[in-house]
Amino acid sequence: MSAFDIVVLGAEGVQRTTLEATVRRLGHESTAIDPEAVENLPATGDVVMVDLRDDTAHLEALTEELLDDERPLILVADRPRQMISTLSSRPAGTLLLTGAEDDSGYRVALTLAAAFSRPRTSAGREAGWTAPTVRAAAAQ
Repeated sequence: MSAFDIVVLGAEGVQRTTLEATVRRLGHESTAIDPEAVENLPATGDVVMVDLRDDTAHLEALTEELLDDERPLILVADRPRQMISTLSSRPAGTLLLTGAEDDSGYRVALTLAAAFSRPRTSAGREAGWTAPTVRAAAAQ
């Protein structure tokens, strides 16, 4: 699996910083974005990872954009949320990580995200196939 450029969306703090560190430790690039500070999703990045473990009020404003986004989506959650149900039907693929933070769970999610990724062209992302929703749970 090649390295991804991962957009990490989540409230500023220890959890997002730890998530970024995990992504980098696994050999990927990461760009952290505080949903309070943006109105739209950035167009850069291969995968979007959303940290749902803190207040999701600002993330919910991005739900429609996340539904329409063509990149694989990895949700990191510690409890059920309406946003998870809403985003589970995305054509571009949605992975859900729950439970204790564990590198192996992130590796599995990123490997599956690689399967969902669409090939890049010089003009950007190609339209084409869609992937089914897959939910992966990290080992507890």
